[in-house]
Amino acid sequence: MNNQLSNISTQYRKFSKGQYIEHTQFNEFLDFFEDQDRLSRVMLQGVGIVCGLKPKLTYLSGQLSGIELSQGVALTTDGDLLTLNITGEASKDLYVSDLRKINIESKNYTHFKVYDNFKVKYPAFNVGNNQIELWELATSLEAASDFQPVSNLLNLDDKYLLLYLEDYEKEVKPCRGVDCDNHGVQQIRNLKVLVTTTEGIKNILGRDWIQPHPLFIEDVLNPSKLERVVVERLISERGVDDYFSPYDLKKLYSDVLERNGYGEVIFKKINEICRLTGVPGVDHQSFKSKLEACLAQKIGFQYAYDVVKDLTDTYSEIIKLLPKAFTKSLPDFGSFPKHIMLGKLILDTQLDSARHQFYNSPVLDDEKATQRVKLLVNRFKQQAQNFSYSKDFGDTAQIKIVPSKKINPLNNKTIPFYYQITDEFLKAWNFDKTSNRSYRDNLAYDTSLLSSNEHVQHPVDFNIYDNSFYYIEGHQGMRYQEAFEQIKKIRDEKQLGFDIMKLSLAELIDNKDMLKAHFNEYLEKHPGLEHRGGVEEGGTFGIVYEINGREERVVADFSLPYICCTPKVDVKLTLPETVICTNAAPIPFTVFPMNGVVKANSDLNAGVEIIDGRYFFNPSIVNYELYGQEITFTVNGKPTNCSIKVIQQSDVHIKIDSVTYPSGDSTATTVHFTVSESNFKDYTYSWDFWGDDHWVNLKPDGEGGFSYVFRELNPKIIPTIRVKVSLNGCTQDIAISDWYDAPAVPTIVFNTIYFDDKGVNCCEGEITEVRAEATGPSIVYLKDGSFELIGKSSGATSPLYSWTKIKGPVVTLTGVNKDKLNVSGLVADEYVFQLTVVDADTGLFAKSEYFVVNVYYEG
Repeated sequence: MNNQLSNISTQYRKFSKGQYIEHTQFNEFLDFFEDQDRLSRVMLQGVGIVCGLKPKLTYLSGQLSGIELSQGVALTTDGDLLTLNITGEASKDLYVSDLRKINIESKNYTHFKVYDNFKVKYPAFNVGNNQIELWELATSLEAASDFQPVSNLLNLDDKYLLLYLEDYEKEVKPCRGVDCDNHGVQQIRNLKVLVTTTEGIKNILGRDWIQPHPLFIEDVLNPSKLERVVVERLISERGVDDYFSPYDLKKLYSDVLERNGYGEVIFKKINEICRLTGVPGVDHQSFKSKLEACLAQKIGFQYAYDVVKDLTDTYSEIIKLLPKAFTKSLPDFGSFPKHIMLGKLILDTQLDSARHQFYNSPVLDDEKATQRVKLLVNRFKQQAQNFSYSKDFGDTAQIKIVPSKKINPLNNKTIPFYYQITDEFLKAWNFDKTSNRSYRDNLAYDTSLLSSNEHVQHPVDFNIYDNSFYYIEGHQGMRYQEAFEQIKKIRDEKQLGFDIMKLSLAELIDNKDMLKAHFNEYLEKHPGLEHRGGVEEGGTFGIVYEINGREERVVADFSLPYICCTPKVDVKLTLPETVICTNAAPIPFTVFPMNGVVKANSDLNAGVEIIDGRYFFNPSIVNYELYGQEITFTVNGKPTNCSIKVIQQSDVHIKIDSVTYPSGDSTATTVHFTVSESNFKDYTYSWDFWGDDHWVNLKPDGEGGFSYVFRELNPKIIPTIRVKVSLNGCTQDIAISDWYDAPAVPTIVFNTIYFDDKGVNCCEGEITEVRAEATGPSIVYLKDGSFELIGKSSGATSPLYSWTKIKGPVVTLTGVNKDKLNVSGLVADEYVFQLTVVDADTGLFAKSEYFVVNVYYEG
């Protein structure tokens, strides 16, 4: 047998000019590049059946007439690329092989004969010194006289198909004569289609270290579902008037676990997967002992059921990935170097362990399915080994509420508190987080080994929109009233959307507590009561307690997916606006009850967000498809009268094209504007040209052009031109400043200079600089109604004042040309003002620094 990759050439020599080349040197050159080519296929692409090569039996008059094999591609572990072919052009040279064609759809094999592998003695076909049973197939054109029709092939149920590359070197006689150039050692490569028996295929599989795969384990893909505990059966079997003890509740769970064998079936399958993947298995007996110890206690029995359910969920994740998990990083070269198994002739199962799959290289495994399976198997082991719950733990635990995903996969959920967390456990919980080196960002009851980041240590203090389930843990075994108060306190402080009920196993007499009910009666009214380790958002969490003398302990918990049945509380929701623009600041909801959960009646982002624990409506994050539509809201799932409409803000651009300055005796300054926006004609334009809050409505012409004439404009006091662009109640504020490129200021000539009695110029060193300063509050609240800015000047003997609002929504300005400016009609936003001071005697002027005032909703 000629296995190329059994000995790999790692170097070669370059040839020099005039060098005499030995055949060993030249063959070394060929071997190196052929080995690299084969290694590239096997290591970087994969091995096995790439596509096609599927057999189909054809019959004529009830008898087998042919075995049709579709065209396909396969790669052996020796790097041979196999595909069906036919003779294209026969060679005219004795020492040159025929040319072959592969553009065929299939080949129909109609004849067979016993095959003898004496030329190669391929190890996979031998049992000791004997060869397994093999038959060679041939088409009607290929069949020689020693072939017989396939109709004579017996016992088809026991036959398996193989693709075999007969690879050997043909011995040649010593050359005679002068010319021996054509007498190289011929490399024979005959592609055979063979048939073998069950015993033969077992022998072949016994030498194959790649094909055995968890997917071929019997019933491995059958999900092992854990029977649901239906608590309502207590009522249906024994009646609502019977007394149910903690033992009765426990028996519901222990009976299910006993019928399930404490997960024994999935442990067997997992251990078989471990065997095939070469990793240690999991001891079911020690796990069962933990469950029995947990069930022997008065509390915590529900967690024994939970951990088995977790294990079934993990197993479901594993079998979902198994059909994709055919990645081999270092395939064994000796597994199928010259053959490919094509499967059973008459297939009686969906998955055929006698047909090679394609085992791809890790570089082609984008989903990393094989790595995920290995991590999930490890997670299964960690879950089984790290399950831990005892009465002592229940006595010392503190109550925590941890948000979580509501639905599988399990790795996206919070780690329940009945697991003892270690580094290895954390690394096995979530593949993506472990791959990103963020495994400490998992959420869990025990945070000692988690990241110190606040959103991990205290997740309920952050955005929990993606986590619609709350794990409530640490309460079992506590005094029920204490547990109730602690859960309620956390719920109210964190504004979590669920309700709580106290459910007594004993009948209640003269009960006036609306948050307490008799377990039997509550269960009869709500048969969907189920233990889930917590409660989903908008649901009801019920703690079941037993009173035994002075003991009033929580023994179990259940939940409903809806609110029921605490005292009816009317819900209310209001917003300060009913119409809002897209660029407006967030506005607060007023919610009643205070811990109510606010949601929009839309699958799109409708602007509801939580800021510092309070609900706000943020128009800037509303999906554009909701613009102009009425958005309505609910509180705790109940409809409200609160609604709002978001209007898209305009984005009009106004620029000054040119300015015509006064000339001669003219005092006119003409400003030419251009308005640009696709629908600019639809807007209303209100202009304040002089900065004195005197607004005029003027529209641009059909081309967007517009002109305005300033009369007797003082070049020393150039106003900021302001425009309000409005549509559908939304206003865009535009300010145009520094638009006046004034001609040079004329030189002032003094005709008379006065000197004192010593002949000194009276004015030397006394030309003062004009200064302007604006002062006032930097923070104002809407409830204040207004605020006042105070202007100060220095260096001006006759000061003139002019206030300008640079930025902010429309407000009322009083005293624009005085030293004190009153601002009213406030909106929550940021405002920027500037003061200009002009000396009427000298014409000198100065502008203050920008003064910023922030207006907030509340103090």
